[in-house]
Amino acid sequence: MAIVLCIWVIFGGAAPESLLLFSMLALSGSAIVAILLWQGAGDAWRSLSWPARAMVAFACLMPLLQLVPLPPAMWQALPGRELATATLSAAGMADEWRPLTLAVLPTLRTALVFVWLAALLLAALQLPSRDLRRIFGLLLVLGLLNVAIGVIQVVSNNTLLVFHEGFAGRFLTGLFANKNHTGLFIAMTFLFGYGALYGKHGWDRRHLAIVISIGLVLVIALLATFSRAGIAFGMAAIAFLVMLSSGRQLGRGARWLLIAIPLLAVLLFVIVASTDLASRSLERFGGIEADVRWSIWEWSWPLVTRYFPAGSGIGSFPAVYPSHEQLAWVTPSYINHVHNDYIEQLIEAGIAAPIFWALVVAALWRPVRTAWAERATQAGRLALLGAAALFLIAVHSAFDYPLRRPAIPATAMIALAALLRVEARKRRLRAAVGYARHGT
Repeated sequence: MAIVLCIWVIFGGAAPESLLLFSMLALSGSAIVAILLWQGAGDAWRSLSWPARAMVAFACLMPLLQLVPLPPAMWQALPGRELATATLSAAGMADEWRPLTLAVLPTLRTALVFVWLAALLLAALQLPSRDLRRIFGLLLVLGLLNVAIGVIQVVSNNTLLVFHEGFAGRFLTGLFANKNHTGLFIAMTFLFGYGALYGKHGWDRRHLAIVISIGLVLVIALLATFSRAGIAFGMAAIAFLVMLSSGRQLGRGARWLLIAIPLLAVLLFVIVASTDLASRSLERFGGIEADVRWSIWEWSWPLVTRYFPAGSGIGSFPAVYPSHEQLAWVTPSYINHVHNDYIEQLIEAGIAAPIFWALVVAALWRPVRTAWAERATQAGRLALLGAAALFLIAVHSAFDYPLRRPAIPATAMIALAALLRVEARKRRLRAAVGYARHGT
């Protein structure tokens, strides 16, 4: 599973549209499915609550059902098919059976990715706490690798270790094609690093220098991304970790750490605040009102009502938006997403989107409560860190499209497994007590 996660994070920072990139994801994803079937996925599946099972099953079925061929009369009666029907009629192809989706290949690709991600989730659920913590450590290493590659890209003026074309090398992007996704991943690296380095008995003195060094490097890297969302999420992650640590018994090493970090933070602020890097990064917060994404939301919203309730098909937004775009809206940039994943899901999935959101809330609210109640334990702490990572992704999805890039959802599956495991453990204990008392 560690190899699969590395492949998805390292090569999943952009849309898997190239054959080579998608083949790597397909081979690794199929491998995790095969391993899961060989070892048996029944225990992992049964460990989930019924809302969690419904959430996973619904996510996999949404794109698959959109690929089922429909009779011509039924397909033509779907909302938003008027232009496509007229075009097919002119070509003499109106009487053919067609799937609901208006973009078959992206929907098929999404269906396969969802199945692979579900397999990754079930595999992560089978890990013991010690191995899950090691996976958190792996994500910390991948986060630092992301930063190191980004530094090399910037220093070399975008001539070395360039994985994705289309950016000018003026800011740190690393493994991702989008600086906002880089910022989000760095913010989550704080959370995974905490889970990996904070042991059962607190901070190890041998790790203090490493913890401080990693924290400083990640803060500077966030500024170098020039991502407003990344900087905000990074600060939110640090604040959450401080809150999580404040309620625990602190050893001598941790007390020294709490003294050293604020002092170093003040020193870092004094040094970095006067540099061009910090000033240019913070200046971007002053131009939020001029961001073009507000206009993209306004221009895209009518597509929700046009295709509701059936939707246009998952992954079809780049195909359906040009027919709606007006000449006055045309910009030098190619609009491939709404930059609000909730609006885009309403366009592509229709009524299925809010149903899925409701299933997510139903599946996660009890595990979050259990994780908070057990935050003094290592399992509860890992679950809370997973919940915090999922929260950052959910908030970022309101302003961008992080889940449209394989690296982020693969990371989200690890966070989701850490969260769901704590509730599954509670149910197993409750079942054991019931068997001991009543023999059932």
